[in-house]
Amino acid sequence: MNLPERLRRRGMARARIGYGQIFSRQLEASEVLNLRLVSGHLWVTLEGSRKDHLMVAGDAKSFAGPGRLVAEGIEDGAVVELGEDQ
Repeated sequence: MNLPERLRRRGMARARIGYGQIFSRQLEASEVLNLRLVSGHLWVTLEGSRKDHLMVAGDAKSFAGPGRLVAEGIEDGAVVELGEDQ
């Protein structure tokens, strides 16, 4: 699942990531992607990091590039808000 370019450029975008669905995004060295979980459960990892993140509703995390960010909806999936630092 990739967000349309128009949504990525407007600040925060909301997306549903269903159970087993994958969201993937290549982050450049200067990019920071902010995730806030509105509902559900999400597993997130960033290429080059040894740490995986299990997010639940209410959690918010920022991920800095470079590297590929991969998120998967787990249990009942997730509704997530995504935004870039400007």
